[in-house]
Amino acid sequence: MKRAVIDASVVLKWYLSDEKHSQKAVSLLDKYMSNELELLAPSLLEYEVINGLIIAQKIGRIKEETILTAIEGFIDLEFELKNISHLSPSVLHYCEVYNRSTYDASYIAIAGEEGVPLITADKELFNAVKKDLKWVRWIGDM
Repeated sequence: MKRAVIDASVVLKWYLSDEKHSQKAVSLLDKYMSNELELLAPSLLEYEVINGLIIAQKIGRIKEETILTAIEGFIDLEFELKNISHLSPSVLHYCEVYNRSTYDASYIAIAGEEGVPLITADKELFNAVKKDLKWVRWIGDM
């Protein structure tokens, strides 16, 4: 089975269907649901997704009831969420070399450690690393 790391920018597209490339993000979810693709991420994914949904609700993009349903559904998916404490040197390296947040660097570090692609919808992240990290993939190219 193929494996990939996904970040919160991809997951949020499942719930914010007005976003560009949301159908491509949903196709990744479909592949996960049909056991064609194993998805993993750092444990911070849960916090980032919940935070993103709350921000979307505050600016009127989704209703509160939708957030609760989305959070329950997301947690029920039971992705493999990885602890990153042992990856501190890698996270620090990616932060420094690519001027990324620890959040972004955590996704990169997990993908690097696992030897799998990182799929992102974060254009700034992708543009920062695409020259060197060919295993970081832009969702628009999927």
